[in-house]
Amino acid sequence: MKESFGETVLELSKEDMKLNPKNPLVRMYDDGDLIGKFSLKTLEVVENIDLADYDIRFAQKEIKRNQTNWLETWRDYVGILNA
Repeated sequence: MKESFGETVLELSKEDMKLNPKNPLVRMYDDGDLIGKFSLKTLEVVENIDLADYDIRFAQKEIKRNQTNWLETWRDYVGILNA
């Protein structure tokens, strides 16, 4: 018997970049459903739609690990939008 778990995805959203370019966010999806948003600068939960404690711990760990690259990507994309 094979157990299957949902797919969790963290992503930077072009929509967030357009709406609020000075407030970098990371969205967290579970099986395609948005379950929360995190500040890319502080790692704090900005919007909790359906986050469990383990979701928050996982996201904060992953965001911290990729924070420098994601902030650079955010700045680069926002720069393109404002050019």
